[in-house]
Amino acid sequence: MKEIKCTIIQDILPLYIDGVVSQDTTEMVDKHLQDCENCRKEYESMKQELYIPVENKESLLKAIKKKWRNKKFMIAMGSILGTAIILFGAFNYVFYYKTVIPYSENLIKIETQNDQLVSHYLGKSHAGVYGTHPISVVVDGEKKNVSFIYYTKTIAHSPTRNLLDENNGQDEYDYIFGLPESEKIDAVYYVEFDANEVFLEKDSWESVIERGQLIWKRE
Repeated sequence: MKEIKCTIIQDILPLYIDGVVSQDTTEMVDKHLQDCENCRKEYESMKQELYIPVENKESLLKAIKKKWRNKKFMIAMGSILGTAIILFGAFNYVFYYKTVIPYSENLIKIETQNDQLVSHYLGKSHAGVYGTHPISVVVDGEKKNVSFIYYTKTIAHSPTRNLLDENNGQDEYDYIFGLPESEKIDAVYYVEFDANEVFLEKDSWESVIERGQLIWKRE
């Protein structure tokens, strides 16, 4: 029988190890390995690299499947969490991100109602109204009791929009805010303020007046 070159034997060793060669080829390789020490060493080395014990194959496949399931679960949870964060941020922005509504005579009116000074808001909606009790402030060299007020809006609630449509789609809502201790009030200013900033002396009511707009004064 013609001698088979080692290079040919080594090329078919992976197929031989996997048992996918013909019976004649198997016998040929068996005979060559008996006589060739170099190919026999190559065979042993290759067999160690490719060999997976039968008893470990199932556990290995289970481990791979489990790892893949865990990866898919983490990806799914990450997607859900990311979507939830985006939706939560969008919800907060639409309903809770507040800005001051600019003053307009057609939108906000200070009037007397049943001996009580009130603020009429004539827009479709607003996010909140902030007002103070009368505060003693020197205005133009004269001490006066001044109240401050301002309204805020969000994307959902503004002078032109009410996403919740709480009043069954009426064209115009009339919100009324009673000014505290109105009998003592000499003037009302429309301006954004932060009472805590004033308390901490980072701001002053005199400065607030300078930024504000006089919208009512006692005659």
